[in-house]
Amino acid sequence: MKKTNLHFIFTFLFLTIFSSGYSFAQDSYNFNHGPYLQGLTEKEVSIYFTTSAKGFSHIELRNGENGDITKHYTYVNGLVQANNTMNTIKIDGLEPDTKYEYRLISKEMTDFQPYKVTYGDSISSEWYQFKTFNPKAKSASFIATSDIHDDAKKYSDLLSYLPVDKAEIVFLLGDIMSYFHKPDQPYTSFIDVSVDKFATEKPFVIVRGNHETRGHLAREYDNFVYRQDGHYYGVYTLGNTVVVMLDSGEDKPDTHPVYAGITAFDQYRAEQVEWLKEVVKSKEYKSAKHRIVMVHIPPLSKNRKNQAEKIQRDTDHGTQQMNDLFMPILNKAKVDLMISGHTHRHFILEEEKGVNNFPILVNDNKSASFVTVDDNGIHVKTVNNKGETTLERTF
Repeated sequence: MKKTNLHFIFTFLFLTIFSSGYSFAQDSYNFNHGPYLQGLTEKEVSIYFTTSAKGFSHIELRNGENGDITKHYTYVNGLVQANNTMNTIKIDGLEPDTKYEYRLISKEMTDFQPYKVTYGDSISSEWYQFKTFNPKAKSASFIATSDIHDDAKKYSDLLSYLPVDKAEIVFLLGDIMSYFHKPDQPYTSFIDVSVDKFATEKPFVIVRGNHETRGHLAREYDNFVYRQDGHYYGVYTLGNTVVVMLDSGEDKPDTHPVYAGITAFDQYRAEQVEWLKEVVKSKEYKSAKHRIVMVHIPPLSKNRKNQAEKIQRDTDHGTQQMNDLFMPILNKAKVDLMISGHTHRHFILEEEKGVNNFPILVNDNKSASFVTVDDNGIHVKTVNNKGETTLERTF
């Protein structure tokens, strides 16, 4: 009896110690999301990552394995970013068309008093690398997909069917989430997959969809992704190719009861139109050899002579706004191709003078496209979530 009791006690103590040790190992300070690149250009980049507990983090950067190491922090009004878990560190002053290596460094902050900070574990990541863009490049390559709707496996599968290693950037053209209502949702929906596939070395860019404006956390989306000048619309330059990214906003009027009176997308789009007018007049835009527009909601028009029956059911308020506000500008701006999503159907709207003076590729909810731009034009290869090629064409 005593032997049995002793055996039970020792077994209990062993399991308790093992469980405690296991829990400690699981709860140790670590980098739990990222790093992922945002806003990469020929001269700057922003690196995003999170830690499992509050800490003080920075980035070490070097030009080549034997290059001098520089340290980079984020500070605002004299205060360095610290005692946080989400980190965004911008590095500027970089050289164009240059390879860099970087790693994450962090110290856990276990106690933060007015005149005393107590640090815990110190951790560092492996070295990662990226290359700044070449402003003189005569070719460009990227991936475009949309309407993933929180399906991380589908997103991962699509990326596995495309030559991600040859792409310079990935454009996510909206509705990557169905609506933002869980704090870690951007990570579980698409960021963690992006990190696993490419985002430690190449950036992704969010072109916001109408579904990502929904949910009680939608106003916190910009904590997770980079926005040019604070907007979800902007311009990306890849060598002699200019990509104009538009934010088409919601697909219903602001007065619709589902928005409860807390949206102002009609006003937002009107402001965006004034910005677009200046973009198409800019030297950067006019001197580009190739001009691509990316937007979530395509400008489907009831005025089309072809495919009128197919388009009829997709002409909502957002679509009408695209036609009324943006197309009069774009139709005069020598656009080569527009890429969009939203409809969950894959088709091409061929150029039709006075309606759309350029072809429009409409992506569905189960495809991704690899796009190569060079002297031969804009080559698009689209695959579906079974790995089947559904489109291969040069525009």
